[in-house]
Amino acid sequence: MHRPSLLILLVSVLISTHAFVMPPSQATLACMTCVATVKAMEPIILNEGDDVAKKQLNQLCYKEAPTPAAEASCEEYGDDAVDVIIYLVKIGVPPKTICQQLKKC
Repeated sequence: MHRPSLLILLVSVLISTHAFVMPPSQATLACMTCVATVKAMEPIILNEGDDVAKKQLNQLCYKEAPTPAAEASCEEYGDDAVDVIIYLVKIGVPPKTICQQLKKC
């Protein structure tokens, strides 16, 4: 008789502790990919210059994408986004904030 209530308790504990893994949404994947890409671009921007960073953005993004589904977000970076990333990295803005500005997070 107590099995249904035990099951409900177990499910509520799992939900409240996040013990089960839900697949990340596309928005989360885009954010994770963006943050990883910006982090990878930082030393290139600061040490090798803007032009090198611009040429390597897509390559870095594809490398940092955690899943094939996240690679689609790499194709959304345009010249304006690269310029924003470069400018914000140079003034010391954190990657997560940069990605929020780009509407990836």
